[in-house]
Amino acid sequence: MARISAWLADNLIRYRVAVIISLAVLTAFLGYHASFLRMDPGFTKSIPLSHPYMQTYTEYTDQFGGANVIIVALMQEEGDIFNVDFFKTLEKATQDVLFIKGVDRSSVTSLFTPNVDYVLVNEEGFAGHRVVEPDFKPNQENIEQVRRNLLVSQHLGRLVSHDFQGALIRAELVDKDPATGEPLDYREVAEALEEIRGRYTTENIDVKIIGFAKFIDDVIQGALGVVLFFAIAVVITAVMLYFYSNSIQITVLAILVAMTAVIWQLGTIRLLGYGIDPLSILVPFLILAIGVSHAIQMTNTWKLEVLSGADSRTAARESFNKLFIPGTTALLANAVGFAVIMIIDIDIIQELGVTASIGVAVMVATNKFMLPVLLSYASMPPKTVERIRARILVQEKPFFRFLSGFADRKRGSVVILVSVVLLGFGWWKWQSLIIGDSEAGAPEFWPDARYNQDIQAIITNFNVGIDELTVIAEMPRDGCTTYDMMKTVDRFVWHVSNVEGVQSVATLSSVMKDRNVGNNEGHLKFYGLPRTAPGLGSAMRNIELNQKLFNDTCEAIPIRIFLWDHKAPTLNRVVEAVRNFERPTEGGGAEVDFRLALGTAGVMAATNEAVERAELTMMAALFTAVGILCYLTFLSWRASLCILLPLALVSLLANAVMVMLNIGLKVSTLPVVALGVGVGVDYGIYLFARTQAHIRSGLSLKDAYYEGLKQAGTAVIFTATTMSVGVATWFFSDLKFQSDMGVLLAYMFFVNMVGAVVVLPALAAWLIDVEKERHSTRGLSH
Repeated sequence: MARISAWLADNLIRYRVAVIISLAVLTAFLGYHASFLRMDPGFTKSIPLSHPYMQTYTEYTDQFGGANVIIVALMQEEGDIFNVDFFKTLEKATQDVLFIKGVDRSSVTSLFTPNVDYVLVNEEGFAGHRVVEPDFKPNQENIEQVRRNLLVSQHLGRLVSHDFQGALIRAELVDKDPATGEPLDYREVAEALEEIRGRYTTENIDVKIIGFAKFIDDVIQGALGVVLFFAIAVVITAVMLYFYSNSIQITVLAILVAMTAVIWQLGTIRLLGYGIDPLSILVPFLILAIGVSHAIQMTNTWKLEVLSGADSRTAARESFNKLFIPGTTALLANAVGFAVIMIIDIDIIQELGVTASIGVAVMVATNKFMLPVLLSYASMPPKTVERIRARILVQEKPFFRFLSGFADRKRGSVVILVSVVLLGFGWWKWQSLIIGDSEAGAPEFWPDARYNQDIQAIITNFNVGIDELTVIAEMPRDGCTTYDMMKTVDRFVWHVSNVEGVQSVATLSSVMKDRNVGNNEGHLKFYGLPRTAPGLGSAMRNIELNQKLFNDTCEAIPIRIFLWDHKAPTLNRVVEAVRNFERPTEGGGAEVDFRLALGTAGVMAATNEAVERAELTMMAALFTAVGILCYLTFLSWRASLCILLPLALVSLLANAVMVMLNIGLKVSTLPVVALGVGVGVDYGIYLFARTQAHIRSGLSLKDAYYEGLKQAGTAVIFTATTMSVGVATWFFSDLKFQSDMGVLLAYMFFVNMVGAVVVLPALAAWLIDVEKERHSTRGLSH
């Protein structure tokens, strides 16, 4: 391996002009394509389509509706909705929603749509009419008739609030244009919704809008703030790097190479046909941070070579020779950290894994080849060299001397004991980690964000909201008119209605019981299911397929469970209640099967289960892959353990941090843990590589670690601090999930460094056989 590194180093410097021209041309080409990269949100991308729940979703979504819903609620500020102005506004808003590009027009539901009707019993039998007649004229007499119609309909609490303070419009979106097959432009949908808000908001009417399209647009708007934080991070990094390196040249080159890696990543993503998902927009910044980390190691090594008397070309050659193998190993570990998250069968996660792995992979070219070539043209003034040489090479480093003391078994034992205690604490806290959302509303936003305020207004005033979990009751053909089967469905409805967190339940059996009362002159004692097939058929009269209460063969009935929120405990309770429902063991009821799940809450339940199932598998695959890379680098399982065990400790403690910060483990947070391992392994590999080299030169473990710290420790500590400060600025983001990720990543970056400089030497004191290592020629040898 050392011979390969030396051969590459010689040829890299020998042909440096050709190398730099080739890389510059490639950068311009990829930069051109990166300029065409666009946001690429998608609803189905966030769905684990192979999950059993989503197989039900795919099978029945065309018949009973999907989960990609938008809700527009018009709320009357004073008085009630029964006035001319409100009804004119509601009718116009309904028409506007109907003609939004991407809306499934057959799904639009409002007082002014033909699928909103009522049924009553009069002297002539059943009479069915639309709640708002087709020839409705907005005058007070007709509006009062609408009030009376509503009172005998099923829509009070669903389309109109119980206190008559508001009415809503509900519609479903198609993820792709059925004519062209092009993905739906969610920005365009959101802009249309905002136009509706702006057009119809007055002193007396307030407009509330929720749904995936509005959610993702708000995320995009907030995520654009990442550009500002990106710039802030670059400035912070540049300032700190200048004070660290005392060289404008080194500062500019390190930032330039890190930015080049981001350009290459974005350009390659565009060429492969990908876009940037709004929830993954943090990835380019993380690539910048990793690029700066490796650039600092390379520039620091080059500087030390120059201070030792080498010219720029020789220093660049030796820097490449010393860091190519450990640096490439660290980058491969980074790539593995991103790649293993693709175990989770969710498109958005797999796309993130691909794009992030590409970003890390291109750094092998930018940081390990481009940067040494650029450094071969750099220089340091002689006076600066003398000043820094006296400070760095000659002076004793008390702090590093203190840290090297952890390579002693006595002090190292204390560190290991403390680590074991922290491990136990992390394990204990891990048991309380929530899989899914830990807060009501949209946890990606702050509680006072308009989107969350709109959610709260809608679920407070209506019996329905965006958090709908639909269970499909499957039965033999014409099961709707079989008493035993419908009785089982009705028992199931009662069962889930009593689960904490359930707001309301809507299904065919409830409608049939209301109809049965009407069939018997309004006597409430008949509020139940008719026991005969003709009676059940009579209770279903005038119910049309477009009401989506059953399919055309009566073999499937949707049971819509509306929840107060989609917090993980709420979803878990409802899903467990569905699974634990006891069906009859014989008779027609035994033939009814309840299948999860449609609706937005059904998608979230499936996603949570997919994340929970993949968590341990992902971490096991991650540590196995990183362990193999470490072994291939050092050809020592003891060295691999010294690097891996601190990472495992920090990862487990990261779960404890998430519990204490009330952050749930979900699609947007799971990659952070994998990333932390990938970045954290850099520190251990660089430190152990330099320590191993000094052990083989004849030094004791303690002295070898001290010299390793002098060469790589400053860069490791500086890098971790810089990266932590950079992501810590995210705390001030308009997006709560970005703020949470900033805190979590700052922890991962900094504490991984602490683990590398403190726990690694303590483990090495017990695991590394210095005499055997001193005479070994395996692994790195320079």
